[in-house]
Amino acid sequence: MGLVVIAIAGAIVLAMFSVRFVNVGEVGVLHTFGVVDPIPKPEGLLLKTPWASLETLSVRTQQLTMSSRSEDSGPSATDQTVRTLTSEGLTVGLDITTLFRLEFSKAPDLFQKVGPNYVEIVVRPAIRDAIRDVVGGFVAEALYTTARTEVSEKIEDQLGDLLADRGVVIESVLLRDVDLPQQITDAIERKIAAEQSIQERVFRVQEATEEANRRVEEATGIAKANNLINASLTAAVLQDKYIQALAQMESGSVVYVPTNPENGLPVILGTPGVGAGTGTSK
Repeated sequence: MGLVVIAIAGAIVLAMFSVRFVNVGEVGVLHTFGVVDPIPKPEGLLLKTPWASLETLSVRTQQLTMSSRSEDSGPSATDQTVRTLTSEGLTVGLDITTLFRLEFSKAPDLFQKVGPNYVEIVVRPAIRDAIRDVVGGFVAEALYTTARTEVSEKIEDQLGDLLADRGVVIESVLLRDVDLPQQITDAIERKIAAEQSIQERVFRVQEATEEANRRVEEATGIAKANNLINASLTAAVLQDKYIQALAQMESGSVVYVPTNPENGLPVILGTPGVGAGTGTSK
């Protein structure tokens, strides 16, 4: 009976050291007497030898923020803006957020060569190096205005190259803020304001030119229409219009118009050889 109890107790103790769990979003790494098992262990129940040790690393997306802003304080923030030089030698500060994750299959190799504190040992220094290399190819004004997206993409590409062998996958690099010396910021803002003012004046000149062209085209069209009308107003046409007007008048109306004494018809102005006539009525 005593041996059975001892056997059961031994089995329980053995199970306590042999059964482990790898949590959701983690990868397990086994190592025994200084030898790392190259096969990563997935989430869930894990059976191992009692003398093997289990280490877990997160394979979820992680965030590393390098910023001096108070609202960015937290476990993912380093509380330190990255300061570096632009192509013209100006010192600028960049607030950067990097999203990354550990590649499942390379977790044992990373654990063996770097250790569980790989973020501080390899990721953060790589981010600093990438920022300095990339920013050195841009002028301060571009960082402040048009090149922010390009800078983020170049940093992301360089980080991907630096950390790919470590098993760290860079998902995104967000350039949150660029801190320039105040006098440089003021100069850039004045330049931008001046450029916008010039563009506005150019637009107004173009608008006025287009309006002038529109008016010329409108006047030309009116002149052509008038010429066509004038060419069509012959004496016979005017006489016909006169007759139509008389026909539409109410009975008893009196109209005085000059008439041609030769034929009694209304005088067409400009017709040679006609003088003042008599009135006619309807």
